[in-house]
Amino acid sequence: MPSRIRILCLHGDGTNATIFAAQTRHLRRALDLQGIDLVYVTGPFECAPGYGVSPFFDDCGPFYRWSPDFCEQDDESQCCDIDERLERGRGVIDAIDDLRYEFGDVDSNIDGGGKNTFAGILGFSSSAGVVAGILAAQENEQMATPVWLHFKFGILINGTGMPLPLSEVSKIPHAASISTPTVAVVGTKDQWQAESRRLIGCFENDAVTLFEFNNEHKVPAEETQVEQISTAICKLARVTTSL
Repeated sequence: MPSRIRILCLHGDGTNATIFAAQTRHLRRALDLQGIDLVYVTGPFECAPGYGVSPFFDDCGPFYRWSPDFCEQDDESQCCDIDERLERGRGVIDAIDDLRYEFGDVDSNIDGGGKNTFAGILGFSSSAGVVAGILAAQENEQMATPVWLHFKFGILINGTGMPLPLSEVSKIPHAASISTPTVAVVGTKDQWQAESRRLIGCFENDAVTLFEFNNEHKVPAEETQVEQISTAICKLARVTTSL
């Protein structure tokens, strides 16, 4: 019996793994039928409830984020410097590294994957920037990333921000385009769609399968949209994992 494919899922700001599982339930069900499991984990940074949490998830706290808070109250004078950014970025890597103890040894990623491997990584909203940063780091030979950090593909849904800086190399803007195969979703009614497109611009054109839907800032739930996204993810997963 073929091994099931696992995708690590990072929620947006001000939610948690439980909330994100509810927000992605339609996509999760569609992928489950195709032998793909979405695995949800809660971010390391506690924060206030995020966009879209109230009123449905008011009682589902505490709330967290995966993207480090580099600025306070949008005041540029309060933004931390590059060294602190890198330190916070390493905090994200440490949090993901700890997942091996909860979900198994993922070193087999390098050899093409195994039953405990996270073949792909998905990020919604600000976590899409975290995902992009991780994909960029694993491609750059100059970056001293954990040996297991080799996701085969990425998924960005209504991404915001830019790739999370994880190394001194990140001080050089746009040093290289990200080439890891990625499915990207943009909502044309999303107030942050310009950020989504800017983030996608950090990837090589041929690496991205892009979907644009008439949505606001949310995980697509309409049947036809879910079918298109899940089909693209299944195709990408099977090609990149040779299953």
